[in-house]
Amino acid sequence: METAERRIKVPTTGVFDFPTLIEGGKGMYIDKTALLYEMCSDADQQLFISRPRRFGKSLMLSTLKAMFEGRRELFKGLALDSLPWEGWTQPRPVLHFDMSRLSPSEGRDAMKIALAGQIRAAADAFGVGPLDTGSIGFAFDELIGKVAATSGDGKVVVLVDEYDAPMTSVLDDPEYLRWMRFFLHDFYCRLKVNSGSIRFLMLTGVTKLTKLSIFSGLNHLKDRTMDPRFATLLGYTPEELDGPLRENIEEFAARNGMDFAAAKKALLSWYDGYRFSPKSEAKVCNPVSLGNALETGELKNYWEATGHATMIVNRIKAADEIPADLNGMVADQLDLDVCDAETMPLTALLYQGGYLTIKRVRPSGRLELGIPNEEVSSSLAKGYVATLLRNGMPDWSEELACAQDDIIEKGVETLLKKNLKAAFAAVPHEWKIDGEREAKRYFLLFMKLIGADISGERQSARGRADAVLQDKAGTYVFEFKYGKTAQEAMEQARTKEYGNPWMDSSLPVFYVGVNYDPEKRGIDDPLVEPA
Repeated sequence: METAERRIKVPTTGVFDFPTLIEGGKGMYIDKTALLYEMCSDADQQLFISRPRRFGKSLMLSTLKAMFEGRRELFKGLALDSLPWEGWTQPRPVLHFDMSRLSPSEGRDAMKIALAGQIRAAADAFGVGPLDTGSIGFAFDELIGKVAATSGDGKVVVLVDEYDAPMTSVLDDPEYLRWMRFFLHDFYCRLKVNSGSIRFLMLTGVTKLTKLSIFSGLNHLKDRTMDPRFATLLGYTPEELDGPLRENIEEFAARNGMDFAAAKKALLSWYDGYRFSPKSEAKVCNPVSLGNALETGELKNYWEATGHATMIVNRIKAADEIPADLNGMVADQLDLDVCDAETMPLTALLYQGGYLTIKRVRPSGRLELGIPNEEVSSSLAKGYVATLLRNGMPDWSEELACAQDDIIEKGVETLLKKNLKAAFAAVPHEWKIDGEREAKRYFLLFMKLIGADISGERQSARGRADAVLQDKAGTYVFEFKYGKTAQEAMEQARTKEYGNPWMDSSLPVFYVGVNYDPEKRGIDDPLVEPA
């Protein structure tokens, strides 16, 4: 919302219709039209691209629709306006479908009605109805043919947004999923049958369910998901923060008492880190989350507010992992590219959903994955704890609130003397803590929820700190042990120089050795020493 204080536009966070965004004048559009031009200039392109939710896929399709319809007035001042785009001389009809409008929770009949309604609305818009009502597939087939016939060259453009939305919500319901495969196959297979009449086809989604009969019927599509040319098509690059978004960053900095460099660094830490191609080093920010932060002036978790994926957390828990363990997972590209909806490997599910991203390509070509940024890390930690609390984990609400208040008011020392011990004291006696992994699970979750960087998000040349926490007095680098001593934890942190990444800071750096004593079922007094 515009306010008297806000005189500059911010990137859109809720308007994903390109004409509305441009004509309304209330949001900023970061120009991606040169990349869109490159992507669809070749003749008869039939494409697919996947990206996590809230990455601007709907806005991209709306922009493509306006491009092919030749609405040049909307592109004034954008890169496309000066390019020899075919739409300026040969506009084409565009069929645009949004599969997220099909809600499995409303039942199978309602889904059929919703999809039939989109087909009928398109037919009415182009004046080619009524259509064959024998089946949705027949009606769609007829729609493509009749609308293509209205074009100068007999070709139509088809855009399908969130093609997988109906399926991803029922992945844990095999019977419903089987029905969905059959239902949607009848719709999607018409795209291949009519490919000769389609000038341009784009499907977007979160997952690439390649082993579904649906996608096997679309094996003519060219996959642009990991294409290095389009690694920055969706999301904002650090260079765009320096360029078209610079004024926004400067305002954010002023509202938070920072300089530009500090504000940019903080925003990148929270929302950047997504790498979509092994062949490109380019990384991008989540555009909606970054836009929200620039609009509100607050660094916080906007990803969680868009809907938490309960299935993701359940799969992590079933694999006996904790969110911090996900850093350093390794996969072949094929592992991330090929997904069977009925088994959905955890690594691919997390990568395609945006919970993991490519951190490094090993010499062997295998991909090392990790949590992209603070926002996703926070979402995973909170969702994981919420799941455990529903299943009998100790309620840490009071301990967490006390720790957060104490750190602000009294500094980290109170955490070391009081809060950590209180957290472990809240674990019921019947819960077994019979190894370092289990004890560390509680430690890392508690530390994450009070605002610490944990397990692998920051890494020195010789290893990784278990947790890092900062206050006005300094930076505290934690090493956790089970059944040993705080001194042994301290020696490991010091020997492996876990504190080196923070040594150039203006704040002093301290090592903290923490040990869980299984006989006492509690934390020994932590040991704190200057680095």
